[in-house]
Amino acid sequence: MTTSTIDTTPGSIGPGMIRFYDAILNPLEAGIYTLEAKQEINDLPGENPAPYIATQDLVVDGPRFAINPAEIHMVYPPANSEGLYDNNMPNMVFTSFTLPWARSIDPATTTRMATLAVDNDQNPIPWIGLLTIYPDDLKNKVGEPQVMKASEVVKPADSKILPPALGDLLGADDTLVTVTDIDLAYFQAIAPSLDELPFLAHGREVNTGGKILLGMEDDGCFSLVFGNRLPMAAAENTMFLVSYEGHQEHLHGSTISGGYTKIRLVLLGSWQFRAKAAQGSFIQLMANLCEPGRGGVKLLQMPLSAATGQISADAEKALQMGYVPLQNNMRQGEESTSWYRGPLIASPTKRDLAYGPYHYSDHAIHYDPETGIFNHAYSTAWQTGRLLALSDASFSSAMFTWRNNYLYGILASSRQLDNSKLSAIAGSMNNNKSSENAREAVVMLMSGGFSKVKWPQITSRSAAVLQDGLPGVFTSEEKTAMAIEDTDPLLMLVNKIKNV
Repeated sequence: MTTSTIDTTPGSIGPGMIRFYDAILNPLEAGIYTLEAKQEINDLPGENPAPYIATQDLVVDGPRFAINPAEIHMVYPPANSEGLYDNNMPNMVFTSFTLPWARSIDPATTTRMATLAVDNDQNPIPWIGLLTIYPDDLKNKVGEPQVMKASEVVKPADSKILPPALGDLLGADDTLVTVTDIDLAYFQAIAPSLDELPFLAHGREVNTGGKILLGMEDDGCFSLVFGNRLPMAAAENTMFLVSYEGHQEHLHGSTISGGYTKIRLVLLGSWQFRAKAAQGSFIQLMANLCEPGRGGVKLLQMPLSAATGQISADAEKALQMGYVPLQNNMRQGEESTSWYRGPLIASPTKRDLAYGPYHYSDHAIHYDPETGIFNHAYSTAWQTGRLLALSDASFSSAMFTWRNNYLYGILASSRQLDNSKLSAIAGSMNNNKSSENAREAVVMLMSGGFSKVKWPQITSRSAAVLQDGLPGVFTSEEKTAMAIEDTDPLLMLVNKIKNV
């Protein structure tokens, strides 16, 4: 989709969503235009005056020999970084969403291609592009950047250098321009063709709702320019942002005559990064998993060594399933060992619908009475999901709004109770009171009427098991030992039943 009008107001697209455009065009490209006005006067008796015609030349200005660094939102791979970039296409993002199409690649025309009006499949051609330069090529094929006047760009002193056909410089003859002279055959080998250029730039409309943690707080539109060449692995790569204006007939696949050996390009920007050694293709990486000792779920298991010593069968089974024993600091200050495993471990599990729903993380802790060990896999997943949800600005805002609306609804409902209902709730306490005092009676009932109720007391599991209500289960010596050693009564009960 190509557009020259775009709605940049917040909310035009959903939170966290991106809308792609083949191109975002200015109403007028940069260039020279002629405005013509014509007036005819007819039906005058005995006269036939010539029409009045007036013309006015005007210039639509735009970036040409330099780009404001403030318009560069980001580059990828990041400048001066090192990483596995050998399978990533370098790109540059601009805050000026019309920049790649701000001017025509052919300065001889100031209008867009005529086919664009009738052929929606024909995309506008960007006037800028990225070249990926490898280390040896940078030394042997690419000349050092140099600064010169714009008039020298189009008229090189060396007749072997092919200049851009920029046409009228519009009074910018003395403007200083950064250029680089590149071996012509090398340039034609790595440069895109004229037909490929439209696919190396596009526009994006972004709603940054929920992305505040990424430093993206403003909705807006961006334009992107991609390179057409993958970086070299285990090497320092150099990216050139160049102007293709005036070089529309010099790109890949073009035939050039005149005995030129080099081509002069306007250099708009550059950066470098280092790509680490290639890790292999996806097929190679997957095939390596089938090699002995290279694959299987053991890749995601805690490694065992001779220093680990002999472990129990239950512990070995847990480790094979991807569990890891971790120290568990309990709320009472005690220390214990608990199991944990992540949700992406490559080990089959059986879903138990008896689990959940959980209302808080501790509710999701599983306990094995046979081993006396807690399993924190579900509780950790619950807490992680809760934190991820609350870190999403749009979700947390919607949740708190729903919660407040629910509480306000309850409060509003309570205020709408009529006096007869309040009197009924208050009961015999307000038989001799007027209806206007019914609300006060209800408040007194709720605050003081239940104060003398003997509510059932909740006792701990230790107290419930160690009390005398279960004679014969534990001896007095066992009870004393459990109290001194702080042993779990339920675990002792299970072991005792097994040994009976």
